[in-house]
Amino acid sequence: MIDAPDASGSNADAGEQQHESFADAVARIERLGKSLFGVTACVVHLHGKKVGLITQAHHYCAQLPLGDVLNVMPEKSSPFSPALGKIDNFEVRFYALHPLRNRAGNIVGRVVLIHERSRAFTAGDAHWMTDLVALLERELHFSGYKV
Repeated sequence: MIDAPDASGSNADAGEQQHESFADAVARIERLGKSLFGVTACVVHLHGKKVGLITQAHHYCAQLPLGDVLNVMPEKSSPFSPALGKIDNFEVRFYALHPLRNRAGNIVGRVVLIHERSRAFTAGDAHWMTDLVALLERELHFSGYKV
């Protein structure tokens, strides 16, 4: 997106508009993830940056331990799995967390699927999660959004 200069001849709103379009892309990816996986929430959290609406789910995801690869908790689905935490009016019984990387390969955030019931996470789900993260990383790289 190229912004035309305003009356003063500057592109003062260019950064804000790019930020807004990136926030829209993040919201779209969160909706896609929620629907694709049939989970209670899909959350994108960028370290140290506020993008879009910040909810209790975002705060919960920010405190989860982050590794270099996909992390699924619990690893096996069981109806007797203890709660992993509480968000708003539901207890978290499952999450899948994938790191988000910038162009240099540094971890700059995370994409987290959260569900109120325990569930299996198949190899196919892992593949779809990798694809979802790739979409978000591509958007991050090409949006010009600085992390």
